[in-house]
Amino acid sequence: MGKFKLYIGIDPGKNGALAMIRESKEVILIDFNLKAYINLLNSFKNNIKSYDMFIGIERVHSMPGEGVKSSFSFGERVGELKGMISTLNFDNNTEWILPQIWQKHINTDSNKGKKAIADHLLKQYPSADLFGPRGGLKDGRSDALGIASYIYQKYN
Repeated sequence: MGKFKLYIGIDPGKNGALAMIRESKEVILIDFNLKAYINLLNSFKNNIKSYDMFIGIERVHSMPGEGVKSSFSFGERVGELKGMISTLNFDNNTEWILPQIWQKHINTDSNKGKKAIADHLLKQYPSADLFGPRGGLKDGRSDALGIASYIYQKYN
Protein backbone atom coordinates (compact mmCIF):
# COMPACT_ATOMS: atom_id res chain seq x y z
CA MET A 1 0.00 0.00 0.00
CA GLY A 2 1.30 3.48 -0.90
CA LYS A 3 1.94 6.32 1.46
CA PHE A 4 -0.74 8.83 2.37
CA LYS A 5 0.07 12.32 1.12
CA LEU A 6 -0.38 15.41 3.28
CA TYR A 7 -0.05 18.99 2.09
CA ILE A 8 0.49 21.55 4.83
CA GLY A 9 0.48 25.34 4.65
CA ILE A 10 1.45 27.62 7.51
CA ASP A 11 0.79 31.35 7.77
CA PRO A 12 3.18 32.63 10.49
CA GLY A 13 1.43 36.00 10.88
CA LYS A 14 -0.06 37.45 14.07
CA ASN A 15 -3.38 35.72 13.34
CA GLY A 16 -1.68 32.82 11.60
CA ALA A 17 -2.88 29.28 11.13
CA LEU A 18 -1.98 25.86 9.79
CA ALA A 19 -3.97 24.21 7.01
CA MET A 20 -3.62 20.57 6.05
CA ILE A 21 -5.08 19.09 2.88
CA ARG A 22 -5.32 15.32 2.58
CA GLU A 23 -5.32 13.57 -0.80
CA SER A 24 -9.11 13.35 -0.51
CA LYS A 25 -9.11 17.20 -0.33
CA GLU A 26 -10.34 17.04 3.28
CA VAL A 27 -9.15 20.22 5.02
CA ILE A 28 -8.03 20.59 8.63
CA LEU A 29 -7.42 24.10 9.99
CA ILE A 30 -5.69 25.02 13.26
CA ASP A 31 -5.35 28.62 14.44
CA PHE A 32 -1.79 29.40 15.54
CA ASN A 33 -0.83 27.20 18.47
CA LEU A 34 2.78 26.02 18.42
CA LYS A 35 2.15 23.08 20.76
CA ALA A 36 -0.75 21.85 18.60
CA TYR A 37 1.44 22.16 15.49
CA ILE A 38 4.25 20.20 17.16
CA ASN A 39 1.85 17.49 18.34
CA LEU A 40 0.28 17.18 14.88
CA LEU A 41 3.58 17.03 12.98
CA ASN A 42 5.15 14.76 15.60
CA SER A 43 2.28 12.27 15.18
CA PHE A 44 3.11 12.08 11.46
CA LYS A 45 6.83 11.86 12.17
CA ASN A 46 6.20 8.86 14.43
CA ASN A 47 4.41 7.19 11.50
CA ILE A 48 6.64 8.61 8.77
CA LYS A 49 6.64 5.34 6.83
CA SER A 50 2.92 5.87 6.21
CA TYR A 51 3.09 9.50 5.06
CA ASP A 52 4.62 11.70 2.42
CA MET A 53 4.42 15.20 3.80
CA PHE A 54 4.91 18.44 1.90
CA ILE A 55 5.06 21.63 3.99
CA GLY A 56 4.90 25.24 2.81
CA ILE A 57 5.48 28.19 5.12
CA GLU A 58 5.00 31.76 4.03
CA ARG A 59 8.35 33.55 3.80
CA VAL A 60 7.70 36.86 5.47
CA HIS A 61 9.58 39.82 6.87
CA SER A 62 8.80 42.99 8.76
CA MET A 63 7.37 45.89 6.82
CA PRO A 64 8.37 49.57 6.95
CA GLY A 65 6.26 51.44 9.45
CA GLU A 66 5.66 48.45 11.73
CA GLY A 67 6.55 48.94 15.34
CA VAL A 68 9.68 47.43 16.83
CA LYS A 69 7.69 45.27 19.24
CA SER A 70 5.43 43.80 16.56
CA SER A 71 8.41 43.17 14.25
CA PHE A 72 10.25 41.42 17.07
CA SER A 73 7.19 39.29 17.89
CA PHE A 74 6.84 38.40 14.22
CA GLY A 75 10.49 37.35 14.08
CA GLU A 76 10.03 35.22 17.19
CA ARG A 77 7.09 33.41 15.58
CA VAL A 78 9.11 32.64 12.44
CA GLY A 79 11.98 31.46 14.65
CA GLU A 80 9.65 29.14 16.56
CA LEU A 81 8.45 27.60 13.30
CA LYS A 82 12.02 27.19 11.99
CA GLY A 83 12.98 25.51 15.27
CA MET A 84 9.96 23.20 15.11
CA ILE A 85 10.68 22.16 11.51
CA SER A 86 14.36 21.56 12.27
CA THR A 87 13.74 19.67 15.52
CA LEU A 88 11.24 17.35 13.83
CA ASN A 89 13.67 16.83 10.91
CA PHE A 90 11.26 18.17 8.30
CA ASP A 91 13.78 20.57 6.70
CA ASN A 92 13.83 18.55 3.47
CA ASN A 93 10.01 18.48 3.34
CA THR A 94 9.62 22.23 3.84
CA GLU A 95 9.51 25.08 1.36
CA TRP A 96 9.48 28.78 2.34
CA ILE A 97 7.18 30.55 -0.12
CA LEU A 98 6.84 34.25 -0.86
CA PRO A 99 3.24 35.51 -0.59
CA GLN A 100 3.31 36.66 -4.23
CA ILE A 101 4.06 33.10 -5.38
CA TRP A 102 1.17 31.33 -3.67
CA GLN A 103 -1.21 34.25 -4.31
CA LYS A 104 -0.39 34.13 -8.03
CA HIS A 105 -1.23 30.41 -7.95
CA ILE A 106 -4.65 31.23 -6.44
CA ASN A 107 -5.23 33.14 -9.68
CA THR A 108 -7.09 36.01 -8.14
CA ASP A 109 -6.08 39.63 -7.82
CA SER A 110 -4.63 39.93 -4.31
CA ASN A 111 -5.29 43.68 -4.54
CA LYS A 112 -8.98 42.81 -4.23
CA GLY A 113 -8.23 41.75 -0.67
CA LYS A 114 -8.29 38.77 1.61
CA LYS A 115 -12.00 38.15 0.99
CA ALA A 116 -11.41 37.55 -2.74
CA ILE A 117 -8.72 35.00 -1.91
CA ALA A 118 -11.03 33.27 0.60
CA ASP A 119 -13.92 33.21 -1.88
CA HIS A 120 -11.71 31.55 -4.49
CA LEU A 121 -10.45 28.95 -1.99
CA LEU A 122 -13.99 28.13 -0.85
CA LYS A 123 -14.85 27.14 -4.42
CA GLN A 124 -12.08 24.51 -4.26
CA TYR A 125 -12.57 23.53 -0.62
CA PRO A 126 -16.22 24.23 0.27
CA SER A 127 -15.98 22.51 3.67
CA ALA A 128 -13.11 24.76 4.84
CA ASP A 129 -14.07 26.81 7.89
CA LEU A 130 -12.50 30.18 7.08
CA PHE A 131 -14.80 32.26 9.25
CA GLY A 132 -15.02 32.91 12.98
CA PRO A 133 -18.09 32.36 15.18
CA ARG A 134 -19.48 35.81 14.32
CA GLY A 135 -18.93 35.41 10.58
CA GLY A 136 -15.72 37.41 10.21
CA LEU A 137 -13.01 36.12 7.88
CA LYS A 138 -10.10 34.46 9.66
CA ASP A 139 -7.45 35.56 7.19
CA GLY A 140 -4.74 33.41 8.81
CA ARG A 141 -6.81 30.32 7.98
CA SER A 142 -7.44 31.57 4.46
CA ASP A 143 -3.76 32.32 3.84
CA ALA A 144 -2.66 28.98 5.32
CA LEU A 145 -5.14 27.19 3.05
CA GLY A 146 -3.85 29.18 0.06
CA ILE A 147 -0.30 28.05 0.87
CA ALA A 148 -1.42 24.43 1.35
CA SER A 149 -3.35 24.60 -1.95
CA TYR A 150 -0.21 25.82 -3.72
CA ILE A 151 1.78 22.93 -2.19
CA TYR A 152 -1.01 20.47 -3.14
CA GLN A 153 -0.94 21.58 -6.78
CA LYS A 154 2.85 21.57 -6.92
CA TYR A 155 3.40 18.09 -5.45
CA ASN A 156 0.22 16.16 -6.29
